[in-house]
Amino acid sequence: MSNFFGPLSDDDVRQIALLIETLDRSSLDFLQLELGDMKLTIGKGEMPATAAPIAPPATAPSSAPAASAPVSDAVPPPVPAAEAASPAEDDAAVAIVAPIMGRFYARPDPGSDPFVSVGSEVSEDTTVALIEVMKVFNAVPAGVRGAIAAICVQDTELVEYGQVMFRVRPAE
Repeated sequence: MSNFFGPLSDDDVRQIALLIETLDRSSLDFLQLELGDMKLTIGKGEMPATAAPIAPPATAPSSAPAASAPVSDAVPPPVPAAEAASPAEDDAAVAIVAPIMGRFYARPDPGSDPFVSVGSEVSEDTTVALIEVMKVFNAVPAGVRGAIAAICVQDTELVEYGQVMFRVRPAE
């Protein structure tokens, strides 16, 4: 009999089982996760037709938080505001969306200044936030060159996959 989990370690399988248990106890219907070559989708019933597939990972600089937790650098590219915003939003702005579900941190640690504020100039690799999931901190790069036009979430707020966190006016 072949090993269905292939290159996964016993610890990886335990973490997946923990994700399944956590999803079962949550109000979420499904979860999509991509780590390296592994893509995992778990859910309670049918996956909604409106669920967006996970984008391929992009490389981002590591920005270790004060807790020295591992930093993941897999994030989807920013979504144009026209796709993720209400019609009242700035049509030229680009949205930076949450690459995963978790707790949003605007600062590298509680005593530090925020990564960015409204008006801050960012480049594609500028870290704009951290998202923490199960004590793992994931750096979120801007993915676009421009100026922060709006910050759409509060520090320590829970964010959903694909939720707009920032709006950026692209550089000309």
